[in-house]
Amino acid sequence: MIRLSSLAIAVAGGLALCQAPPTDPLQPAAPPAAPVYILQPGDVVDVRFFFNPELNEQSVQIRPDGNMALQLLGDVKFAGRTVEELSRTLELSYANSLKTPRISIQIRNYAGQKAFVSGEVPRPGIISLATGMTVMSAIGEAGGITIRGNRNRAVLIRKMPDGKPARQEIALFQNGKPTMASVTPLQPFDVVLVPESSVVRVGRWVDQYIRQLSPANMVVGFTYLLQNTGAAAPILPF
Repeated sequence: MIRLSSLAIAVAGGLALCQAPPTDPLQPAAPPAAPVYILQPGDVVDVRFFFNPELNEQSVQIRPDGNMALQLLGDVKFAGRTVEELSRTLELSYANSLKTPRISIQIRNYAGQKAFVSGEVPRPGIISLATGMTVMSAIGEAGGITIRGNRNRAVLIRKMPDGKPARQEIALFQNGKPTMASVTPLQPFDVVLVPESSVVRVGRWVDQYIRQLSPANMVVGFTYLLQNTGAAAPILPF
């Protein structure tokens, strides 16, 4: 029955296309619809009440459990919803408390568009993933390489499909020119580490570095570097 229904819909759609007037080849095609963003833990948002500004919440981060605490409602599930869906849900939830619950949601910062750069760089920490950000440009965003750093070696740590971290050693230059590996595009929650020039066994250095990270200070999205016990997860080459 499901297949027959699907077939009927496809046939009807085909008839509709046949009956539609021909398009004007001189008219530009309509641009494809932009993908709808789904809120996730770590996103920073504003919640604005048009007629009740005393309830506004500004620059509040969605908690790791996906919830956010709002006045009069308590914990509300934010993660997994679109901005439009969440706005409608909140307006319905506040209908019993407010006369005119008109609410808008604005995303201040996207949790998924971040990477982490550390090691021998002047400004270690979280960076925003601009379009086309690479291993080399991420190091530049963190201020370059310090005098103690290895100027021809970096380590890229990436969350693999099974959720575990894996590492890749990257040579930054060859014959004075950036290598192909050095311009590898970064993905959300990638980690780029620049070791000291004196480090010989990079794999051991990476393991020691990750062990020093405090679970309490881990930013949402980068906790894949740790096991469920809070200890550093083993990081194998990929």
